[in-house]
Amino acid sequence: MTQNYMCFVYLGEACFRALRKVAPAGSVARRCCVFLTDNPVRAFRNAVAHSNWTYRSDFSGLAYWARKGSSGEDEALVSFNVDQRELDFWQALSRCVAYSAYTAIADESDRPATSI
Repeated sequence: MTQNYMCFVYLGEACFRALRKVAPAGSVARRCCVFLTDNPVRAFRNAVAHSNWTYRSDFSGLAYWARKGSSGEDEALVSFNVDQRELDFWQALSRCVAYSAYTAIADESDRPATSI
């Protein structure tokens, strides 16, 4: 669960929302950030953040509940499922996008300033 928290709650707030806003339209970075911040991953993020999840009875993945939209707390919770293979993909994509973004930032900060 720590990995889920880091990949979806922490990185979603610390990286993917901001990167989604500044990445060029149609770029791989933007498309990945959209995927990682929209449903069903967004719903999973919310379920992890609010402890609305459980293992499936056969342990093949997770069941989780979240609000489908963003209309507020009066909206009913909706049931979602993610199998382990798909969750593995979501986690790997999250780590890859974050690693790439932070590596690019570090590379930029290591370059000497140019004088005009």
